[in-house]
Amino acid sequence: MGGFRFSGLTLSWKLLVTGFVLILGAGYLAGALNAALSVGLSSADIADHYRDRALSAHEAAVLETEGFVEEPFSLDDPEAEPAPMDHADPGRAGQGGGPSVTIEQMAQLSHVHLLGFAMILLSAGALTCLSTLPEGVRAALVGALFLGLALDIAGLWLVRFVSPGFATLNLAAGVTIGICLLITSLRVLWELWAAPRPGRT
Repeated sequence: MGGFRFSGLTLSWKLLVTGFVLILGAGYLAGALNAALSVGLSSADIADHYRDRALSAHEAAVLETEGFVEEPFSLDDPEAEPAPMDHADPGRAGQGGGPSVTIEQMAQLSHVHLLGFAMILLSAGALTCLSTLPEGVRAALVGALFLGLALDIAGLWLVRFVSPGFATLNLAAGVTIGICLLITSLRVLWELWAAPRPGRT
């Protein structure tokens, strides 16, 4: 960007960019808190929330002939209780739990998040590109941010329709996004308020 420097901005621009960086960071932290409260932050929590809860072919066959699916239950554990099963809806899990997340819900979640993620990528990526970091570092940060945002959504689809094991991909994506935003934010704030102004040593 030629001779552009954050340190050379006027006070009003510095305040604007600073406020944006702080709100962007707060927004990401609020999103992480929302995910922690509604889903959980471990790969097991993500896998359990988004996995396919439909009855297996064997469970469906047993249900068709017997009218129920036998649940494992041990009398050796005094605190163990048989899990309540509701087989009125064949879309419910054979292992208990609520109904599977539908493809319509997955599409809605992706639609909302991808639009927001595009704005995060454009805004945080632009700040990164405008910084005075070496070009290789800037390219790595922008590339990692893009991959993190894309894999965060892709991981949910893979958990739902391929295997719960892909939940680790979501954890890795979330951490990657957070690290990229943290590095960019700290660098931009430093350039705004601590770096020497252009023409000064």
